[in-house]
Amino acid sequence: MKVWKMPQQPLLAVIASLVMIFCLTGGSPAAEIGKGAQAPEFALVDTTGKTISLSQMQGKVVVVNFFTIWCQPCRAEMPELNAIYNENKDKGLQMVGVCLNVDPNQLRFFAKQMNLDYPILVGTDKVNKDYGEIVGVPTTFVINKQGKIVDKIVGARTKAEFLQVIKPLL
Repeated sequence: MKVWKMPQQPLLAVIASLVMIFCLTGGSPAAEIGKGAQAPEFALVDTTGKTISLSQMQGKVVVVNFFTIWCQPCRAEMPELNAIYNENKDKGLQMVGVCLNVDPNQLRFFAKQMNLDYPILVGTDKVNKDYGEIVGVPTTFVINKQGKIVDKIVGARTKAEFLQVIKPLL
């Protein structure tokens, strides 16, 4: 009777790959971040070279919109977000866009093309990890005046849908 033996080399290759992934990612997966959590601090550079941090917006309702320049749903919701920002910035609303996986020069061109009034920031691997490894864009976090996450919105939304979350916080 023949006994089947699992080949050792493929198994070793799988184990070696898992060890390498573990080492390259710092050994720990990003923590899921959601409603009620303290919003992670960030300090990111905008398209003009100015550093903007979450702590500078303390005491305001903050909308942090993660996007990429190639994402069509992201582009579609940006005029809606811009309108919300312009209508509510005097009522204590601050909004920032955080672009992931982009060259800063491309982002400057994109921001100018989109004609947005709120700051557009160059995202980093750290901010992506701190906010739970953004895998789907757009992903928008709504943060209350106390710095707590009130909502995490994955996917594009309309102005009315965003306002349902934002208005009660102002």
